[in-house]
Amino acid sequence: MNITELRYIIEIAQCGSVSAASKRLYVAQPNISKAIRNLEEEYQIQLFVRTARGMVPTREGQQFIAQARQVIQEIEGLNRKFPGNKKGTDVEMKISIPRASYASYAFGKYVEQVRDAEELRLHIRECNSVQALDNLTKKHYNLALIRMEDKYEEYYYSIIHLRGLEYEKIMDFQYRLVVNENDPLATKKLNGYEDLEPYIELIHGDSRLPNGEYLDIKETPENQNAHRRIHVYERGNQFMLLKDIPGTYMWVSPIPEELLRRNGLAQRKIEWQQRRMKDVMVYPGRKFLGEDEREFIRQLKKEAIEVSK
Repeated sequence: MNITELRYIIEIAQCGSVSAASKRLYVAQPNISKAIRNLEEEYQIQLFVRTARGMVPTREGQQFIAQARQVIQEIEGLNRKFPGNKKGTDVEMKISIPRASYASYAFGKYVEQVRDAEELRLHIRECNSVQALDNLTKKHYNLALIRMEDKYEEYYYSIIHLRGLEYEKIMDFQYRLVVNENDPLATKKLNGYEDLEPYIELIHGDSRLPNGEYLDIKETPENQNAHRRIHVYERGNQFMLLKDIPGTYMWVSPIPEELLRRNGLAQRKIEWQQRRMKDVMVYPGRKFLGEDEREFIRQLKKEAIEVSK
């Protein structure tokens, strides 16, 4: 028995199937099935039965899973109280993030918690996903939050596995339209991408796949306005341009309400915008995570939940 196997069966109990747990954990189904067999053989019990409603815990399975949850909670409590790689009150961490306002906002919240450390050495770099993975493997960064479109996720996951890294999902989302709150575009009815043709789109100019291919695919509907664009490489510039240039817009991940108010912006959920995205946290290995990294990830997940409402 190991902690990973316990996490697997807890997830199965929550999802109701091995396939659903596999997708949520980003773990191959055979590995999860093997974990069930290992635990059942070790403890000589049957954990689940297959029904029309999916995988349902047996009576013994329910008791075992309840105990497993307590074990996980106890271990996480020990990790918080006795972080083995933390020296005194020093805090040192290097993080890569995409150009995501909620991530930088979460970082600010995290800094508030550790600001009294005797020594504080934090590095945060905004970059694309390829650079973020390189920072982990070549520049000794602790964490990399990477962004991917669902249809490209296999590219990223293959690179993550090839480099011996581990990951966990932070947020699934669809892009939102952000504009100046006083611009007519903030309230105009939009039926499709063609309604945006008279306007100027701001885009980040350095998104790439792991194989080096740039993601500017002209034939897709969302790229039909490619002749009216401003390429930006820094979030501060994008907010300034949206405020100062009438008729500009940008597709973004959800932005915290406080940042919208501060910058005089409005964001809109557009139902026909079908690009599905996810942000994933990547690290060298969960066993190498110290309390500082874990606390930042907790803060990030908390903010992701808030902006997704």
